[in-house]
Amino acid sequence: MTFRLRVFPALRVFLFLVVAGAFFAPQVHAIDSVQKCAKITGSLGAKCMLKGTKLLREQIAPIPDQIDIITFSNFSKILKACSLTDARALGYRDQVDLHQQIEDGCNLFAYEMNATVYNTSQGGLTEDQLGCRADMYKQMTKAQKTVTTAVGKKCSLGEILGKGCDRVKRDAKVAKTRAKVEATILKKCGADFDGVDVLGVFQGATLEDRIADFADYSIVRGRHWAQRVYPPIIAAPSGELGALKVGLTTLNLEDASRLNVAGTAPRPVVTEVYYPVDEADTIGVSEEEASILGIPLFDIPAFRDVPLAAGGPRPVVMFSHGNEGTRIQSFFFAAVLASHGFIVISPDHHGNTLTEAEVDPSPATNRPLDISFLIDEATAFNSTPGNFFENAFDLSNIGMSGHSFGGYTTFALAGGTFGLGTFTDTRIKSIFPQAPASSASFFDPAFFAGIAVPTLIVGGSIDETTPFLTNQQYAFDNMVSGASVVGLANLNAAGHFTFSSFCEVPPALLAAIGGFEEACEPRHLPWRYAQDLTMYLGQNFFDWTLRGNAAALANLDPLLINGLEPTDLDYQSK
Repeated sequence: MTFRLRVFPALRVFLFLVVAGAFFAPQVHAIDSVQKCAKITGSLGAKCMLKGTKLLREQIAPIPDQIDIITFSNFSKILKACSLTDARALGYRDQVDLHQQIEDGCNLFAYEMNATVYNTSQGGLTEDQLGCRADMYKQMTKAQKTVTTAVGKKCSLGEILGKGCDRVKRDAKVAKTRAKVEATILKKCGADFDGVDVLGVFQGATLEDRIADFADYSIVRGRHWAQRVYPPIIAAPSGELGALKVGLTTLNLEDASRLNVAGTAPRPVVTEVYYPVDEADTIGVSEEEASILGIPLFDIPAFRDVPLAAGGPRPVVMFSHGNEGTRIQSFFFAAVLASHGFIVISPDHHGNTLTEAEVDPSPATNRPLDISFLIDEATAFNSTPGNFFENAFDLSNIGMSGHSFGGYTTFALAGGTFGLGTFTDTRIKSIFPQAPASSASFFDPAFFAGIAVPTLIVGGSIDETTPFLTNQQYAFDNMVSGASVVGLANLNAAGHFTFSSFCEVPPALLAAIGGFEEACEPRHLPWRYAQDLTMYLGQNFFDWTLRGNAAALANLDPLLINGLEPTDLDYQSK
């Protein structure tokens, strides 16, 4: 049977797969230099936004990649305030990345806010409508400033500085600001609001509803900017990089039982393995240089082919990439787990990757077979004297995760028979699908009812590729309680590629290749923060299901999770 994907765009330019520093989850250390770095860079970012919105005021349709008038020439200040260690502690690759993220974000947010209001020429507007438009921009930028202060400076930075965060006071301030924006625009604009919003950007059945949508927009942009320049932290340290360093090695394997796409040789299963290493074994070893299609991108703090850390055998997590993705697409996920003592095995699915010209006509059947083949290989490695992975794998504790089409792959291995056959692998003890393709076009309700292993699904509320309600919620609703964990996490304002490193691609390039609207800010929850939340869930889930860590299970208590940041994360359980 030939299987054709309908829900995945063919992003041949899936450059989000750049391993990226996305895995640098924000970490908090009682180090004055980190606190100083956070305070200074957050302040620089807030000032940059104020300058940008002011400079762009009343400009009609400025070109995004030409907004160099928003100069952010503060790199020398960042170098002075932040060491490499400081920058990484706050979630950045290095000081250059810190500077670039603030500068790019400043341009993106300021441009979008301007373009949302000043999206038509003045020619067709009355004097009252011109005044309304000015008031809209003024209220939007004031809201952004107020929310950035309340959410970022007062709360996120407050927690980094050890002062804590009064979330009740913060949320009251944000709600008050929202109400003020709504009341002011209703009073000053009235019916002129629709005359300004001729493109129908703001939705609602009534004028009041549309103005309320404008107010929501203003608040969300302020919140997302605050989360970008003042990285939030979560209640518990899990989900952050651990004490161990990260090693990686590439295995060029072949499955002799299946042919390659051309039908001329065994099926290749090129695989990346991420594993924990001791710091002493990284001394004198250069960090890995991330590259794609042979093009070097940047260094990442992982070390190729260094010895495994002592302490094995270790639990294993299999990972399946998205449609036309690659084995390195979710380094943030693999790195956190490896730094906490897991081994992550992530293959390229031949004929369904970014770098191959060949196209697999049956990826939905070959993908789960790739994973089972790799578990067989790991079993052989474990018992082969002298193998790099001899006695490395705890094969009684294997978990599975995957993004998008990889989420489908994850479900296919954990459930029973469905339309394409049976791919059940009972060696997999728990699953963590990320934005999975799991709609009724893939699986019927009875399939999910038959899944018995612990399951935690994570998705995004504005995912347009695998929409939350018809994929993640559908799968969860048809599952039955009984396993120790049956959960569903909804990241509010997260998109499909939020669960990847897609947003590492420069904004100008994203604008050219498309896909920006499915992942990145300003519209979406800041992706590094979203990945921090994702890894909080993922690490605790596997710590419990593969290690039996009772503290990790406590971290998955629905009351605790829903209290982490209710605006950004909603959790359901059975």
